[in-house]
Parts: sequence; structure tokens; C-alpha cells
Amino acid sequence: MADFIDAVRDDTSLLIAIAGASGSGKTYSALKMATGLAQGEPIYAIDTEAKRMLHYADQFKFKHMDMRPPFTPESYIEAIQKAEAAGAKVIIIDSTSDEYEGVGGLQEMHDAEVSRLARKPYDKLEGWEIDKFNAPAWKVPKTRHKTRLMSPLRQVRAYIIFCLRAEEKIKFVKVLDEKSGREKTAIQSAGWVPICEKRFMFEMTMSFTVTPDNPGVPLIEDGQAVYGKIQSQHLPFFPAGKRVSEDCGRQLRAWARGENTNPVAQPGQTKPAADASADQTSQASAPNNAVLLAYHAALAGEIDRDSLMATHAREKVKLTEQYLVDIGKQILSAHNDRLKGHADADATNTYVTGLIQGD
Repeated sequence: MADFIDAVRDDTSLLIAIAGASGSGKTYSALKMATGLAQGEPIYAIDTEAKRMLHYADQFKFKHMDMRPPFTPESYIEAIQKAEAAGAKVIIIDSTSDEYEGVGGLQEMHDAEVSRLARKPYDKLEGWEIDKFNAPAWKVPKTRHKTRLMSPLRQVRAYIIFCLRAEEKIKFVKVLDEKSGREKTAIQSAGWVPICEKRFMFEMTMSFTVTPDNPGVPLIEDGQAVYGKIQSQHLPFFPAGKRVSEDCGRQLRAWARGENTNPVAQPGQTKPAADASADQTSQASAPNNAVLLAYHAALAGEIDRDSLMATHAREKVKLTEQYLVDIGKQILSAHNDRLKGHADADATNTYVTGLIQGD
């Protein structure tokens, strides 16, 4: 049995999911992030899409596996463990969606279980029979996903990046036709949904979605990843509007190893002019810390998300400069994490106070 030691973050494993439709830049983003994470150590890629990752072989250095069906949970963990045993520091799986909708994946397991429960071939089933056994038929595939993939995955020490396909959902809405003055039905986007087991994105250390209209840029609104999760301590690694980069990977590795993620000047080293200017700006705006502290205090009193967002909407108008808005987004994200149970009130207060004071 292991001993108890003082808690220090020391090369903590990372599970990262990047979801996106075709053309969203998820594979390229994964390779960029992996290069920063690896810092010269081996990158292993598990490719389920007929060697498509080899399109990037002239731009990135990595070991490649051409993974073939069946895409069962057991097949995925076997490939991951094989990569780790071979010395992989970073592992990319592209695409993890095949574990859900590919040959031998969870959806096929579900359909086979519906057929077994109904005691009839699936293609012979009536609609009411499929509806009757739909819910109970998910028990077997979900259990295999949980026990054969997710549970052993938590023991892997490498950094793992999962690429997932995503599909756009639509909704029908009533809008006013300006020409006729009458209502008409229109189609609107209802957002992007990753193709995977429904809890997968939220079992990651972090997860986010990229879209074809802004390839490689994580979809983040109000300090929160849309269709994913990025905790407050990781948000600074994903600058607003910027594509995923090697620097993002480098900062994540430094964080995982318990190292400082901010550049530190060496003794006797002169700061660049841009940094000196930033210091002056920080000193000049120090009185505005009170504004941020008041914003933090207002959010700290809320105990549910609806109240939190209502208070945010009321208080954000006091954040009158862009740098205040940027820090405010990180404060909001920290309180969202608090309400989700990722951090308690004391930890949130310590983090936000350090953020405001520039620690």
C-alpha cells in the first residue's frame, strides 16, 4: 500500500478532448498542443480514420498506428496502453468518436442488445419494440465504456489528447417575414454536439470544441468552454480568439508538473520594453483592484448558476476597461467551478485574490 505524502502537483496526467466538425482544425490543433506538451519526448498517434493523420507527417514528428475495427472500448485502451509501454509521453487518438458510432462501437452494442432483449433480429423489429428496449439496452455498452475504457484510462500516466467529431444540431423557430408581415418557419443552429458517450467530455481534465468558421480556436464564452469544460486555472493558456498553439501545450505541461506557467526574468536580466510597459499599466490601474474585488464579492454570495449569471449581468457594467473585463471573465469562471464543486469557497477566494493582485 502506498504511503501518504505532502500534496504537490508533480507530472499530473492530463486527459484532453478536442471536438469539432470536418474542417474545424481539431487534428492540427491536437498535434500543435501535443508538440508543446511533449517537449521533445515521443508523441504516439492512434489513427482510426484510414491513416488520415499521415496528412500531417511532413509537419510534425510522431509515431503512427493504423487502428482497425472493431472500435470497442477494449480496443482503445489496449492501443493506449501499448503506446504508453512503448515510451509515449503524449498520445493522440483520432478519432475517439468511433468508440461510440464506429464498427463495433457503443451504438452497435446497443442495437445488438435491443435485438437480444426483444429476441428478434434488429431489422425485423417494429418501432414500438425498439422504443420499449431502447433505454435498458444501453446498460451493457455504457458499463463496458465505463469499466473497460474510462476506469483503466485513469491509471495511464501519459498526456492524452482525444479528437472527436461533432455534429451541428438545428432547431425550427418562428420568425417574422419582413416582406409579407407574417410569421414563417426558419432553421437556426442549436450548437455543436460532440459524438461520444454523453459524459465523456466532462470526465476529461479539460475539453473544448472548435468550429469550421474559426478553425483551431476553442469556443469559449463568458469564461466557459461551450460544449466542454476548461477550469479557471487553465483559461489563461487559451487566449481569446487565438488558435491552439505549441505554447498552449508548453504551459499545460508546466502546470501539470507544478512549475510556474508565467515567464520569470533571470537575476540581472532586463525586462523587455513591452513587459516594462505592462508593469506600468498594472501599477497605474491598481486602484481598480477595488472594482474587481467588489465584483468577486458579489459573485461569492451566489449559490446557484442562475443567480450567479444575474449578478454577473448586473455587476459587469462596472468593469469599464478591457483588462478588467478579461480578469472578470476569469473570476466568473472560478465561481462557475465553485458551483460545480470543482473548488470550495476558500480555494476560490485564494485563487481570485491572487489573480486580482497579480500573484
